[in-house]
Amino acid sequence: MDFPKGDSALVMNYETDISIEDMPELRKEVDEIWEVFQKDVEAANLKAAAIRAVHNENDGFIKIGKGYGFIFIKQDDGTWHWLDDEEK
Repeated sequence: MDFPKGDSALVMNYETDISIEDMPELRKEVDEIWEVFQKDVEAANLKAAAIRAVHNENDGFIKIGKGYGFIFIKQDDGTWHWLDDEEK
């Protein structure tokens, strides 16, 4: 993914059983995913990443669901920060 005013980012999309409204539990799950995904992002020499969680509300042929994207930015000191944390 290329951001219009910034660096490229590696994006991971995944389906979750956790409701998008249950942000504390969803964030715990994304924390676990980030521990592994961060290695791929750094191996690609990128300074931005996104993990997009999708929760399907039904089991039908046509899926109905909600999603949320977690954005990670690498700071100049080499540490990674959630974009949501920086905005609060």
